[in-house]
Amino acid sequence: MVDSDVLARRLLSLNESLRELARPEASDAQALARDSVLRAAVERWLQVAIEACMDIAYHVVASEGWTPPESGRAAFAALAAHGKIEVELAARLGGAAALRNILVHDYVSVDLELLARCVREDMGDLRALAKVASTWISA
Repeated sequence: MVDSDVLARRLLSLNESLRELARPEASDAQALARDSVLRAAVERWLQVAIEACMDIAYHVVASEGWTPPESGRAAFAALAAHGKIEVELAARLGGAAALRNILVHDYVSVDLELLARCVREDMGDLRALAKVASTWISA
């Protein structure tokens, strides 16, 4: 059984990060290039948002007693394999996990155009997981 408190705290963090990423300048590659503090903030908010999604996936997998995944991508795939999320959403979230790894481990080569495009176009997948995960919290 999932721990509602764990999920609620991760969802709160995810929603706070998504709110910050909704700022217009967060999806503007030129603004990110001009303002190193904005760039750092956007990278961090995106990292936190993706990690919150990964934490949710890992928590559900562990709570259900499924085989522990070896990666964030595998954690999302496990949710899909057990009918918790759609396969297509799991695949896109797996891409988000890869982006998180770039932000954390290969931070010197972050493509600002790609970063801005992800913020502009891909936050819907994180929101979709949040919407589904909120239904897993017992009252």
